[in-house]
Parts: sequence; structure tokens; C-alpha cells
Amino acid sequence: MSTLTYERSGRTNTGAQAVRLEGMRNLRILVQGETVLERALTVEEQERLGPLVEEARRQPAPVIVLPTPGGPTGMAVSLAFEGEEAPRVRAGAHPGQPLRGVGSPYDALLEELDELLTEELHARSPRHAYAVLPHELRQQE
Repeated sequence: MSTLTYERSGRTNTGAQAVRLEGMRNLRILVQGETVLERALTVEEQERLGPLVEEARRQPAPVIVLPTPGGPTGMAVSLAFEGEEAPRVRAGAHPGQPLRGVGSPYDALLEELDELLTEELHARSPRHAYAVLPHELRQQE
């Protein structure tokens, strides 16, 4: 099983927050391309994510959803398997709201990965977990 990466970023910034699942064994959290956390996936996480990842892997074509107008507070979201030319999903989303309308199994997988990323970032640094976009982090720090 290869690597799966879920990434979200503010539209006005090239930096991003990402969760990377490596072989359904390891989890990495990246902020602005730098690893901030690396750990093994728990059995519960493997059981919850495994079927969704496998079903997504069997899907034939990428899904691209054009972002809805939302100004600079909108976010770009992508889901990609290592070794593929294009991301499986590329879409616009609003911060704090799960991405919907992409289809099965992507809706459920994106929600799970977004929740996992948010929880890990919140545990590391609560004020930077979700409400603050990456381009705003630079202004605060």
C-alpha cells in the first residue's frame, strides 16, 4: 500500500497543512511542508480509514470540484496517492466545514482525514488548529 496525502491550504498562500498516511501504518502531520508530528496509526484509525482508502484507490478518475466563491477565507483541499500524476480530489472548501458533494467514498474519507488533521494540530498547538489559515499564521508569528 502506498502513501496517501490530504492537504488543505488557504487560497492566498502556497503553504499548507497536511496529513500523510504511509502504508496505513504511519501518520505524518506537515505544516508548511515541514513534519511536525510522526507516529504510528492506531488500530482504531487503521480500521476506520483502511476500507475508505481502499475504496478510493479503486476509483477510476480524479474528482475536481470548482471552489465556490468565498473570498480569501476559502480553502483549497486535495487528496493524492503517491505515484499518480494528478490528485484524486481537488476542491474548494470553507474552513471548519466538511467537504461534501465529491461522492463516495471521498466524502467520508475527506471528513475523516480533515478531522484527524485538525485533532493532531489542536493537540500540538490549539490556537493554530483550524480557525487560523496558514497565511494568517505568518502574520501572527
